[in-house]
Amino acid sequence: MSLEVLSERESSATQSSVNLNRSLDFSHLITSNNLPLDSDIPFIRAIVRDGETQVDALNEQIHDLVQRRDRAAEHVRQHRAILSPVRRLPPELLCEIFELSSNDKGPSWHVGHICRSWRHTALSYPPLWSSIAISSTLSLETMTSIQTQLLRSANVPLDIYWGSDRIDHDTHSSWSDVVLPYSRRWRTLHIHNHRSRVGGLDWLRPVKGRLDQLKELTITSCNGTDMPDVFTTAPNLRRVFLTDAKFSYTSQPISITWGQITHYRGVYALERQMEILNAAQNLLFCDISFFYNTPLDPTTPIILPRLRGLSLQMAFFLSKLTTPVLETLVLHNAKEVYLSVLPSFIQRSSCTLNKLVLKRYTNDPGLIAILRDLPALVYLLLEPIPNELFKAMSLTGASSDLCPKLTTIICGYWGIHSLPQKDFFTMARSRFQSSPSGASRLGSLRLYDSSDTRVRPPPPADLMAQIAMLCADGFDTAFLDYRDAASFWGPVA
Repeated sequence: MSLEVLSERESSATQSSVNLNRSLDFSHLITSNNLPLDSDIPFIRAIVRDGETQVDALNEQIHDLVQRRDRAAEHVRQHRAILSPVRRLPPELLCEIFELSSNDKGPSWHVGHICRSWRHTALSYPPLWSSIAISSTLSLETMTSIQTQLLRSANVPLDIYWGSDRIDHDTHSSWSDVVLPYSRRWRTLHIHNHRSRVGGLDWLRPVKGRLDQLKELTITSCNGTDMPDVFTTAPNLRRVFLTDAKFSYTSQPISITWGQITHYRGVYALERQMEILNAAQNLLFCDISFFYNTPLDPTTPIILPRLRGLSLQMAFFLSKLTTPVLETLVLHNAKEVYLSVLPSFIQRSSCTLNKLVLKRYTNDPGLIAILRDLPALVYLLLEPIPNELFKAMSLTGASSDLCPKLTTIICGYWGIHSLPQKDFFTMARSRFQSSPSGASRLGSLRLYDSSDTRVRPPPPADLMAQIAMLCADGFDTAFLDYRDAASFWGPVA
């Protein structure tokens, strides 16, 4: 280092020292709004320049340290990734995770963009590419993606989701050219919101006799659309859903070999539903409703020898049915006039119900007698809650033999003032705590507000306090949002 440089640095250091010492004289200006003397201004400016130089030097050091820190952190991250447990996942488990991440919109294309090994795993797993989604906005890019999926799916069964609305002729032609040749591999076919004006569903006609692997058919919101006769030649078709889970759409006329169907949901006229059920002797689960009613013919009973789950929008239809092995019964309109057919149905069927759901229930005093005839019941949902039932169900009361096997209770109440909390929580505690001979302890208790309003008020504070006390005692109880509660009375098919 030259003498000139050393001399310059020493001079700078001396000047900084002078400025620092000089700055002590300006404390009275720093702590006030007084004007400096003209003779002081050069010294103050020198102090500012010196300080800025120091700040710039420190910023350079900080910038250098930040870069060194980031490089060190990235070095650690890269080497920590080598030890990541995800690298040890067997390919078959990784494939299962990929498949769970996909839906009816098609495969999760992004999983192949994560890393080379994930892309190789995804490309070598045909089931990941087996969900084909068709829409009315069938662009060239979408068509190319579908063609890619069909190639990558190899020979595995296909799930076809047709959600097109107002289909034009060109879309029909594109769809037919690309997907129909693979109809022998169709496993499920979902058609929704179809309002074609160019021949209805005639594009399906070429698949007749080629649906060897078809197991599930879902058709909703196809108003005014003719259904071609192509499903009577599908030998493995077992599940047929002709409306959505809320019965929002009337089912279209359709030809099905009903004797082979095990799961069914549909909305038809009473006579048509009776024809279907009489033909569907192998039904295991069904959800049915009616779009108009006619008087029931008492001379034509319907026996469903294998039915295990039944959901009815109108309970009066129970008077037509005999179901000797029924386990689950869901009644969505359990009015008193309709509920009156339940005792004779239970007696006639001699079935062992273990799950009973009564929606839109009206206060029928005969309910206690009905429940007493269901000693194997383990699951009970009532909406709204009948007030007189709580004392009868309490295991400390005189009628402690009522539903002795019950482990799950779900109750909806209409409005915040309709729940008799004292009787209800007395029953709940007795069911949670007591275990008389032959009785089961309550496993879970749920409450929800079932009011017919868009905006439901929050649950009362005293109600939530009672629930909190049960939880504090270790009991499984909770208040449900109405949307969450809907899963408890969903379709059985």
